[in-house]
Amino acid sequence: MKTLNLKHLTFLVIMSGMLFISCKKDDLQPEDTKNETPQPAKAKVPVSGHYLWEFEIPGIGNQESHLTFYTDSVQYIMTGPAYNTNYMMIQESYSEANDQKRWIGIGKGGSISKDGVYFVMFFKDITDNSVTIYKHECDGGREEAESFPYPDPDATADHGWNVYYKK
Repeated sequence: MKTLNLKHLTFLVIMSGMLFISCKKDDLQPEDTKNETPQPAKAKVPVSGHYLWEFEIPGIGNQESHLTFYTDSVQYIMTGPAYNTNYMMIQESYSEANDQKRWIGIGKGGSISKDGVYFVMFFKDITDNSVTIYKHECDGGREEAESFPYPDPDATADHGWNVYYKK
């Protein structure tokens, strides 16, 4: 068996590099993905960062509700003498159909487990410093989150609409 000398080895390395460089990305894609129709852009959630709603429970004390919005999830923290919890909600969808800003997510983890629990939130009156939010935990899963009606302005269920201030 012949051994390769340095010239032959260098030639093989250069040629294999040229073959790799000459391939186009389209040549590497499966045939059925070359002609896909571009997907429409998803609506972007109109808030980001940390927001706080503070309220008092008569005879018990002050509670704080914190929502921190990330690009793909929302962290929820409630602190105070009446109730404490901390969990994530992973975004599944966001739409602005019928002028209703509807966010749907599924719970993950938490000091009181929210694994697999669906949530729907609605947003209105968005400014640089605040947003009014209605948050509902859905016992009926995703179907309930998708069909939950837009809350009336004076709704009291689920603590109603609440003004959260940007921190």
